[in-house]
Amino acid sequence: MRGLTILIATTLTFGYGFAATAAMTAGRVDTHRRAGTTETAAPTPTEAATRVWYGGMLAPVTVEAAPIDPAAAKCPLT
Repeated sequence: MRGLTILIATTLTFGYGFAATAAMTAGRVDTHRRAGTTETAAPTPTEAATRVWYGGMLAPVTVEAAPIDPAAAKCPLT
């Protein structure tokens, strides 16, 4: 009997998830249709060169500092 309960609960959970996904997808389609959004084309290389890039790899940054006097590095409160 416990197995049947778990099976029914699992089936209902997946069913509710599927129904929610379908409702969200249909809502998104209606929103795009009402707003009149269209697909935008990728920018040309000259247009892309003037835009800020939010992604990809950056060169590693190396921080260099001069050594300090050991007496100056010591905490004055101890």
